[in-house]
Amino acid sequence: MGTSTDQFAASHSPYAHEIRIAWGDCDPANIVYTARIPWFALDAINGWWEHHTGDGWFQMELDHNVGTPFVSMKLDFRAPITPRHRLICRVWPNRLGETSVGFHVDGRQDGVLCFEGDFINVFTQADALKKQKPPERLRAIVAQNLIES
Repeated sequence: MGTSTDQFAASHSPYAHEIRIAWGDCDPANIVYTARIPWFALDAINGWWEHHTGDGWFQMELDHNVGTPFVSMKLDFRAPITPRHRLICRVWPNRLGETSVGFHVDGRQDGVLCFEGDFINVFTQADALKKQKPPERLRAIVAQNLIES
């Protein structure tokens, strides 16, 4: 399910989001709690939005009335995550529908793939939680950075 790096060289580079894993993120087995991994992935997707648009989910929702609630999350775990190394989450949009956007996230520590996942959001009018097409500016940014898997 991974995406080849040759594909990135031909188009765009994924956004890289660095996460410092803390001791408090870990369970008694000294690896990251399973529940923290989706949090890391969502933090990385929010970072992608901030990097490409200047606004994260908070600003999109409150300042622009654009919500992006999740309708699907799929994660595959490959290797344990520990505080020993920074977790680098690579993020890229991998699908763009009429009212939805999909992101792929892979998390690596010291070059080892620890997890990968696919996440789908639907665009909404935030104050009404009503599905809508994305604003043209957001659609254009996603389309420019789309790397289909």
